[in-house]
Amino acid sequence: MLSDDTIATLEQHAAACDAARAALEDALDTAEQSGALDDDTLRPVAAALKEWRDAQQGFMDAVAASEAPDVPMAALLLKQTADVDVSNARRGLPGASVDNADQPFDIDMTGMRGQALTTAAMDVLPTLDA
Repeated sequence: MLSDDTIATLEQHAAACDAARAALEDALDTAEQSGALDDDTLRPVAAALKEWRDAQQGFMDAVAASEAPDVPMAALLLKQTADVDVSNARRGLPGASVDNADQPFDIDMTGMRGQALTTAAMDVLPTLDA
């Protein structure tokens, strides 16, 4: 069983992952509509990836510090005890990998969306981490 403090911490990180996913979807929609791969388009994509990755790392660190033996068990316990879906906290992110992220990345990466995501992950994200 997870303590109330652990549940609250994991919920906080899961919610941050969900918000970052929404921001990434919005940024990719904007990139698709603009048809441009310039700084104004790529920076929000990279920023959303960074936010998601950082929240995901916080989630993984909280699991490691918790009573749960591993990420899948923590996810199951959260779902059962608090009805929290942590799918986005467990998704593998292109260009921003986090250990133990074991769920598939399920965002549409066709056309301009994929180009923006790939370019932002490879060219812009590293500059945000510098």
